[in-house]
Amino acid sequence: MITSLLARCVAFIALSCAAALPARAMEIEGFPVEESITEAGVKLVLNGTAVRKRGYFRTELALLYLPEKTKSVDAVYKTSGVRVLRRIVLREVPIATASRYFINDFKQVATEAEFKQLITDLGELGGVYGTISKVSRGDTIDTVWIPGKGMTGRFNGKSLVDKYNKNELFYQVYMRMYVGPTVHDDFRNGLLGASL
Repeated sequence: MITSLLARCVAFIALSCAAALPARAMEIEGFPVEESITEAGVKLVLNGTAVRKRGYFRTELALLYLPEKTKSVDAVYKTSGVRVLRRIVLREVPIATASRYFINDFKQVATEAEFKQLITDLGELGGVYGTISKVSRGDTIDTVWIPGKGMTGRFNGKSLVDKYNKNELFYQVYMRMYVGPTVHDDFRNGLLGASL
C-alpha cells in the first residue's frame, strides 16, 4: 500500500517536472533543431524540415518556421505573417557554386516574365552573395519575411543587408525554390510537415 502510494507520488513528481521543462531541440543531420523560434516578436513554430541533395551529396538542411503549422503551399507564399526559412549547410561549397545553384534554381521556378521583372532584385541578392567567401558545414542562412518591412537575410546570425526587399513577388518566387511544383516531392512535403 505504502509502496504503491510512494510510486504514484514519484510518478506525479516526475511528470510535473517534465511538464515544467522547456521543449528540447530535436537533432537532424547532427544539428539541433528548435521546435519554435521568435522573430520580430512573433513566436513561430517549425512547420517542417527537408534535406536538399545536389547530385549524390546532401548539401543543406532546410527548416521552415511559420506562425502556425500548415500543409498548404499557398499559406507559405502568403506575406501576411512573419516567416523564416533557415538553411543549415551540410557540405562546404564555394560561394561561386552556391550562387550558380541559386540562379539556376530561381530560373527554374520563375516564369520568363517574372525573371525579367525581378532582375534588379536578383542583382541585389548577387551583391549579398559577394560578401561571403564560402559556406561551410554548420553555417546558417536565414531568409526572413516580416509584413510591412519585407524580406531580409542573415548569415550565421549576422544581417546580410542594410535594407529590406519589399517585393512580395520576389519572396514568393524565392519560396517556390523550396515548396513550388518543380521541387522534389520529398523535399517540398518535408517542409510542409510530412517530416514531423
